[in-house]
Amino acid sequence: MAKNLQYEGIKPEAFDQLKSKLQTYGIKLQSNSGSFSEKGVSGSYDYNPEAETLKLDSLTVGFPASMMVNEDALQARMDELMVQHGARPRH
Repeated sequence: MAKNLQYEGIKPEAFDQLKSKLQTYGIKLQSNSGSFSEKGVSGSYDYNPEAETLKLDSLTVGFPASMMVNEDALQARMDELMVQHGARPRH
């Protein structure tokens, strides 16, 4: 089942660090908003630097990523990563 996640308190420099970290998971965020589909992980995102919010919508895990992680595990990893960057989960 697709996940919709929201985080607040993400400063622009933290978003840049977050993009680098997500790239190690195979998720490439090219700008402040868009969509991604890498290695079985797909969804859309919208980062608002003024409001310091990040929304991830329709986050799904398919093959080959599904061999190692499901949507719930990915959400837990994302929550942990966001908290490390000073964000607060809002879901």
